[in-house]
Amino acid sequence: MEINNQNQCVPYNCLSNPKEIILGEERLETGNTVADISLGLINFLYSNFVPGGGFIVGLLELIWGFIGPSQWDIFLAQIEQLISQRIEEFARNQAISRLEGLSNLYKVYVRAFSDWEKDPTNPALREEMRIQFNDMNSALITAIPLFRVQNYEVALLSVYVQAANLHLSILRDVSVFGERWGYDTATINNRYSDLTSLIHVYTNHCVDTYNQGLRRLEGRFLSDWIVYNRFRRQLTISVLDIVAFFPNYDIRTYPIQTATQLTREVYLDLPFINENLSPAASYPTFSAAESAIIRSPHLVDFLNSFTIYTDSLARYAYWGGHLVNSFRTGTTTNLIRSPLYGREGNTERPVTITASPSVPIFRTLSYITGLDNSNPVAGIEGVEFQNTISRSIYRKSGPIDSFSELPPQDASVSPAIGYSHRLCHATFLERISGPRIAGTVFSWTHRSASPTNEVSPSRITQIPWVKAHTLASGASVIKGPGFTGGDILTRNSMGELGTLRVTFTGRLPQSYYIRFRYASVANRSGTFRYSQPPSYGISFPKTMDAGEPLTSRSFAHTTLFTPITFSRAQEEFDLYIQSGVYIDRIEFIPVTATFEAEYDLERAQKVVNALFTSTNQLGLKTDVT
Repeated sequence: MEINNQNQCVPYNCLSNPKEIILGEERLETGNTVADISLGLINFLYSNFVPGGGFIVGLLELIWGFIGPSQWDIFLAQIEQLISQRIEEFARNQAISRLEGLSNLYKVYVRAFSDWEKDPTNPALREEMRIQFNDMNSALITAIPLFRVQNYEVALLSVYVQAANLHLSILRDVSVFGERWGYDTATINNRYSDLTSLIHVYTNHCVDTYNQGLRRLEGRFLSDWIVYNRFRRQLTISVLDIVAFFPNYDIRTYPIQTATQLTREVYLDLPFINENLSPAASYPTFSAAESAIIRSPHLVDFLNSFTIYTDSLARYAYWGGHLVNSFRTGTTTNLIRSPLYGREGNTERPVTITASPSVPIFRTLSYITGLDNSNPVAGIEGVEFQNTISRSIYRKSGPIDSFSELPPQDASVSPAIGYSHRLCHATFLERISGPRIAGTVFSWTHRSASPTNEVSPSRITQIPWVKAHTLASGASVIKGPGFTGGDILTRNSMGELGTLRVTFTGRLPQSYYIRFRYASVANRSGTFRYSQPPSYGISFPKTMDAGEPLTSRSFAHTTLFTPITFSRAQEEFDLYIQSGVYIDRIEFIPVTATFEAEYDLERAQKVVNALFTSTNQLGLKTDVT
């Protein structure tokens, strides 16, 4: 629902900024363009990740035919502002010129593909596609190293990931269509080998560079933490979320539409702190803020309700504390109650704000105390919560709009339809003595992480195991490595991982191959169980050495030997594993839609060819298998 004061809304990063970040004498204003574009791309990758004309044209319309030099400059400026580092003029101009060149080449590539698709047996059009692919591939091989120029790797990261995404997409194109363009089998296999290798190369560079930039921003003061958290949030959206889709470009592993979920949380800024009221050293430290505000790794949860308590200082009333009720995936009746955040003030009666799986809160409009320079409290005076059918107000609405940092993923429809994130939780940073801080910080999950684990009969469905509703004793959720879209699970001894509830959509019974994405420090074995006997043994071959960091190459797939037929709409799964095994997700591959490539490459290729024979990319010819 739109409200009257929408046009007066103020970005979080305008008022929640304890210090101006200046590059030379110029203040960089980036707006939310980078978040808009990145979230639009993420929505596209989630919804349309099928090779063919639709995907190729979509990348052109969203990125390579839409973004010009001024927009690319904003991508660079966003990170420059965060890390207080200006890219030298030569390197900056070179990067933007290369991006323009790639845009121009990709437009030609798209036109050539469109012409060939209309007349796929025309020898001249097949040759033109080979020419355009070779030109595009060569240009990307040359350009991408220029987006990781020494000393500017962090500042260039958000454009690096866009170029990397484009390169993986055209390598997938040739892996699918190369034979019909006239390439021999050896060339197609070589380009597929390039694709699978570069998925790891590009992923590891993005994650390593992101971590490098984040470490540089670690500091001592609260103002340092605010910049640190802003970098983490903004680059999660513009870099890491996109990287999480890179494995799906492996066409032999994901030959049909694949449903991916992002389970990470991002945190908005602390309410405005007026440092003129007290020296910076009197505020909570960097480490105190990180500990109080950022939740430790946990199973994915969804907001059920807030109970908000109002406190006061002098004549000012503010959000003084709260409780959160939440639920885990697929278990709305088993509520989890948080400890009390802040204080149970009684200046006013408590206010309860509710949400549900079908009616999430997708936007907040906050009135922060910093709008009044005489207010001695750093906190929130009121918030409007917008859900998909109505709105609820704690005390009053305000101009500080969550959409400034987490805009809709689809601006062509109402925000209640096109929103990108759900409000998930709220944490709290409190200081009573000295400068009063009552810092409510909202955390958000991407809407792709659905409150039910639905398995599609026509797509490969990826469900992160962190969406289990119960964590077994001895199992733990650990921080994800940055490229999995969220946290992962492991155990310190043999035993259960945790119970995952899934719902099968479509007509039953349905048969699926079951596959796991994992990493393991040794050759291990495990058992996959659900409510119907028998249980299924599964192996986890070694992928890494003990003590090594988790990288993209550390993760592999392991698959049950035979498909499983499910006749009930809802099932619960558990996985028994040994120590040293890390579980990212379970994948359900419909038997009627595909055939696991590693068992029968020729048959898999027939399925892939049939999948992309017509211009309708949404369905699969089931009679092929």
